[in-house]
Amino acid sequence: MKNHFFIIKALIALTIFSFNIKSISAKDLPLFQSDEPLELTLEADVIALINDKSDEPEYSPARIIHHQEDYKIDVLEIKVKARGHTRRNSDLCDFPPLKFNFKKKSVNNTVFEGQDKLKLVAQCRQQEEFDNYVLEEYLLYKTYNIITEESYKVRLVNITIIDNKLRIPEIQMMGFLIEDDKALAKRLDAKSFKELIYSQDTCTDFSVDRFAMFQFMVGNTDWYINTKHNTDIFKYKTNNSFIPVPYDFDAAGVIKTIYAKPSNQIPITDVRQRYFKGSCRDFGAYAPTIKLFHEKRDEIYALYSSFEYLPKYVIKKSLKYYDKFYIIINDPELVNASFFNVCNPVLIDLNAIN
Repeated sequence: MKNHFFIIKALIALTIFSFNIKSISAKDLPLFQSDEPLELTLEADVIALINDKSDEPEYSPARIIHHQEDYKIDVLEIKVKARGHTRRNSDLCDFPPLKFNFKKKSVNNTVFEGQDKLKLVAQCRQQEEFDNYVLEEYLLYKTYNIITEESYKVRLVNITIIDNKLRIPEIQMMGFLIEDDKALAKRLDAKSFKELIYSQDTCTDFSVDRFAMFQFMVGNTDWYINTKHNTDIFKYKTNNSFIPVPYDFDAAGVIKTIYAKPSNQIPITDVRQRYFKGSCRDFGAYAPTIKLFHEKRDEIYALYSSFEYLPKYVIKKSLKYYDKFYIIINDPELVNASFFNVCNPVLIDLNAIN
């Protein structure tokens, strides 16, 4: 009887332990469990953030206030710094992308529970088209979430930014938070691989094909896997395989920001033109990837059609752009020209596709 008592006690303890582990699982963190925009206020030295053009910006103290529906607030002391490259250019943007650094214990029992660092992408200029750019980029992250779990999660925010020295008026804008690479690694049971890789073919074939076809779909050529340009690499712990995960989509043709330009290393003159940067494959090798994109089409279109924060003409423009992608992958000749001739690239003339 005594032994039974200790066995039961041990089982209860194990159950409680397992429950606690599950409750803080990387897959169950509250921040990315909803698509409703968070209402946030950031109090920081805004002038210092705007003026920091250094290669390695430093963190400074700040405060985030989360405004909840029941009028409750969570006040978190954090550190913040400017980040990025193109959108830190003062000739282009009035406000830079940011990176938040949370104190781990302070986020307990808040929407940020389990978070350590987060990137913020926000409207960099107070103009409607720049507001649209941010929301369109958010949808590209959500689109890749539909295609694969091996992708960065995002959460919309309505954010008010207040200079803590009251030197400028408060700034109100929409933006989105991006999952940190360490959080994604934990969710995938992988490691963030910090070194460069010899070739994109170091990664698994299907992960590269899926990555490259997504970029082709959205008209983005501003990436390289081997040099990790707008790409993070993760290494699975179970089998040591490598996968690429994309980020930063503001140069995508489906958005066509006023500052997006194609690289002079590829034969296109406009970001709306599609150009495939995937790997050379044998004929028919892309069939599983094409099948995946066909299977996800309805869900992707539903994502756009139900998104209420963009004007309808922007949604219509985006879906029309995707229509042309689906025309390509439904036509064997265009599939061959687009994907199997990448060693001798053929430029797809979108104007010729009805």
